[in-house]
Amino acid sequence: MGVQKNISSLKVNTEALTENLKKLILEEQQTRELAVGTLNLLKLMPGYEEALSEMKKSVEEDGHQGA
Repeated sequence: MGVQKNISSLKVNTEALTENLKKLILEEQQTRELAVGTLNLLKLMPGYEEALSEMKKSVEEDGHQGA
């Protein structure tokens, strides 16, 4: 009986882990969509191209991404 109980416990734990991973993947997808949407919105704002040019210059000069 002990082995069967352990197998049952492992099955329950595996199912719980699978559900948590599914939720994590969904959250990651939603976060990615939000980031892409935010970037697309920023691209529409006045001054975006100038700000992007400044950032590129800063990265080239400093050798890293600021912030």
